[in-house]
Amino acid sequence: MVSHRQQSGAAPPVGDGLHERSAQWHQAVDGAARTAIPDGLRLTLPAARTAAVAALAAGEQQCSPFFDFRLHLDGQELHLEVRGSSDGAALLTDLFDMAT
Repeated sequence: MVSHRQQSGAAPPVGDGLHERSAQWHQAVDGAARTAIPDGLRLTLPAARTAAVAALAAGEQQCSPFFDFRLHLDGQELHLEVRGSSDGAALLTDLFDMAT
C-alpha cells in the first residue's frame, strides 16, 4: 500500500496559520523527550496529552498531508512519531522544535 505521503511529489504547502499551528504544537509537546528517527522525530510525553496531540495531528493532515503521524500509548506515556519527506524537513523542525 502506498501512503499518501509517497503519492505526493509536490512541495509542502506554505499555508496560512503556520505561526498559530507552530505555537499550538510547541505547547502540546513542551517538555517532551525527543529522539531522532529515520525521516523524523519521536516525542515521548504524558499520556494525558493524547487527546490534544491527536486533534492537532488530525488538523495538521489538512495543511501538511506529507506528514505521517503515529501515536502509541504505553502506560502513562504517549509516543508520537512524526515522519515527513525531505521537502518537509524545515516544517518538521519548526512545528516540533527539533533543536531543543
